[in-house]
Amino acid sequence: MKVICDGLDLSDAVLKVSKALSVKAANPALEGIKITAKGDSLTLLASDLELTIEKKIKADVLMEGETVVVGKYFVDFVKKLEKEQVELSRLYDAQLQIKYSDSESELQVYPVENFPVIEKKEDENYFEISQADFKKIVEKASVSCSTDESRPILKGCLFEIEDGGLTCVALDGFRMSVVKKEVKSSGNFKAVIPARTLVEITRLLDKDQENLKVNVQKNSLSVEVDNTIIFSRLIEGEFVKYNHILPSSFENVVTINKNALLSSIERAAIVARNDRYNVVKFDIKENIMTVSAKSEVGNVNENVNINLSGKDMAIAFNGKYIMDFLKITDNEFINLNLNSSIDPCVITSVVDDGFLYLVLPVRINA
Repeated sequence: MKVICDGLDLSDAVLKVSKALSVKAANPALEGIKITAKGDSLTLLASDLELTIEKKIKADVLMEGETVVVGKYFVDFVKKLEKEQVELSRLYDAQLQIKYSDSESELQVYPVENFPVIEKKEDENYFEISQADFKKIVEKASVSCSTDESRPILKGCLFEIEDGGLTCVALDGFRMSVVKKEVKSSGNFKAVIPARTLVEITRLLDKDQENLKVNVQKNSLSVEVDNTIIFSRLIEGEFVKYNHILPSSFENVVTINKNALLSSIERAAIVARNDRYNVVKFDIKENIMTVSAKSEVGNVNENVNINLSGKDMAIAFNGKYIMDFLKITDNEFINLNLNSSIDPCVITSVVDDGFLYLVLPVRINA
């Protein structure tokens, strides 16, 4: 193998695929980046068998071939060559030769036959959505994804396509995000996509008005953006029946300015962060809600104007969970939909934007 390419293109490609590199894999080849020179392009690929990223760049291929170079060192080395023309050559003594300017270096390689074959399946189902809408959906849903290894199904987002509508759901046992959007699709289907995969896809998206096509197979998905392809395994198992969690009606609705509430909770959270559950209490009375927090370092009590439909009540939450919603909602006014101090709160925007956020309260003494 012998190929010449632009250092900036190579650095960009290596950085993208490195997000899928394995760390301390049973198969050492998975800690490497596979390089394939063919035709007029150079293809780089990395995989940990859960997530696979492939990037193709233009190159002057003098001799076709492939190799697997040790990943983390190649990433760091190539970063320093962005202003150079780079020549890559596979040597016979298990080394990759890298020539640039009047210099040359060598890096270790793995036997290419030890790198697993990544299957590229034919499309079964798909949905199309604007890149801007996809990024918003992932931002709003992924905040509620779990990081608990004991419940892997909750480490992903449910994408449910039905009659041209997408419902994306994520929950971690304390809160839940539900986002709805119209899409173009091949039919009705559902898949649980790892949060990590969704984040990596959004990092590729920089053309908000263009559409993204997400191809879904039985156990995997793929997307292609600007000569970069992401393959990912789907999370298998039965997702939580989220509709059973949502209350059917509410006795109390508090309408409040998002920014006023966020500022108040941020100040209360400074005191609450010394508390294990970051408890922030809401005392709701007529047209005022008192936001309070206390710990051994002090206490905060602030009044925020509200519009209340219902009765007076008190309820407490983990302040971080409420702030997470307030930072990602786009609308100026929100509704806190409540029943009692021990029932879930469902937060929505006053102007329906297809996004609701359920959060469980923290029990407090009366």
